[in-house]
Amino acid sequence: MDKAAASAPTKGNAASGDDDSISDVDYRLIGLSPQYWSYTRLSVGDLNSLPLINGVDCFITPRHRDDSESDNNSHQWHIFPLSRVLLRGIVTAIDRRPNGCTLIVIDDGTGAVDCRCWEESSNSAFHLPALLPQHRTSMNRNGLRYDIGDSVEIMGKIKTLTAGDASSAAGSTLSENNTTPLEVRFGCIREVHATSVCVIDTSQSSVTANVWNGEAVHWLKCINVEKEVRKENSTMKNGKDVLSLLGDKVSSSILHDGDSTTIGKKNVLVRQCCQTPQRFRQALFYCHCEATLEALDSTFSFRDAVLNHLLDCESQLQHIESCVHQAATEDCMDLYGAEANSMPPPFLFTFQSICSDARLSSIARSLVSATNLPNANFQRLLQKTFAAMTKDGLLSLYDPAEDLYLLVSCGRVLEPFLKRSKGMDDGGFFRPNIPEPFFIRSVPRKRLNELASHLTTQQSDSV
Repeated sequence: MDKAAASAPTKGNAASGDDDSISDVDYRLIGLSPQYWSYTRLSVGDLNSLPLINGVDCFITPRHRDDSESDNNSHQWHIFPLSRVLLRGIVTAIDRRPNGCTLIVIDDGTGAVDCRCWEESSNSAFHLPALLPQHRTSMNRNGLRYDIGDSVEIMGKIKTLTAGDASSAAGSTLSENNTTPLEVRFGCIREVHATSVCVIDTSQSSVTANVWNGEAVHWLKCINVEKEVRKENSTMKNGKDVLSLLGDKVSSSILHDGDSTTIGKKNVLVRQCCQTPQRFRQALFYCHCEATLEALDSTFSFRDAVLNHLLDCESQLQHIESCVHQAATEDCMDLYGAEANSMPPPFLFTFQSICSDARLSSIARSLVSATNLPNANFQRLLQKTFAAMTKDGLLSLYDPAEDLYLLVSCGRVLEPFLKRSKGMDDGGFFRPNIPEPFFIRSVPRKRLNELASHLTTQQSDSV
């Protein structure tokens, strides 16, 4: 694939795909492509001429087009991100470095490329077997594994050393119709970090014919790669092709996770995903779909009881003077920029206060009464439930020395911080940004994005 062919798509209109808003090199989809993780057979010339699209090495080819299609060429290009290649050529130079790295130059007639490999002892704890049977024999050779003139087959990862030039005739964007322009760079300098090297032994006359036939087969397979991706029903698929096979639920999760502009349209307050009480949805912006599971409380009955108890205690606190841990509460409010008497305070409590509650203890013991070790499982249920709720961002260990926990509720912790950080509560006066407190960082980013979008929508509706 020469440079002229690679630059052709920039003269068209759009990249591939059924939805122009999603790029073939979207960071959320690259890892879905089986081709990205496979060792793709390429000639050295094709490897050196690969365009760098949005910082990703890509193989690009025209899509299959039927005669019935219109003249609009907006969907004629197919982009395949690549990370691994399989090369075959002749060793033309060797440079053995003192750090155990060997640099070899491979030439297959279409170009030359540097390949780095590291000599590892077979007794190393990190030593892995060869990927192919024929590679196993080459790994058993002496320290001088390669020599100039050897025919070798190399499987390795592509490493781009220089990003090339974006101001060439190819232009700086691949697509005019795609809502997100793709930066395309040509003339990149690359090398291959080898994971497996096979030296083709031509000394045995019985296999010499097969060796040279192998070179022809390699060339044919390189040509077949481009033919295969042009097919309408190709077995080679990029991440965007795989996304359409995963179903609406999984696809939506991949595309929308962390995207507040789309999640806010159906947040935890309105979606019907599980039987989480509405009180938890409103007070914590949380549902049980996000919960860390605990085998002793599979129905979340103990977790629900603990959360109800904590929310009841929080609702009884209206002034900071009534807090048991007044100094810690004041410090906590100061961390997220709230004045002590400007709002109801957050709720801080100790682990022991939950363990000593008679009603909660009764619920926990009833759940573990049928187990073989009820006393041990009772303690485990308490500890695991607290650990799970802390991991889920509902609680935060505020002071380990005092065993003091913070209930990370929306109304008294999350909303004040988000409003302050987005300038929604300053009454027209400027307030400097504040750093994100540690208990905010423990909240899942998806929940913060949903809540921020919800608050923005509320504010726009009220104007």
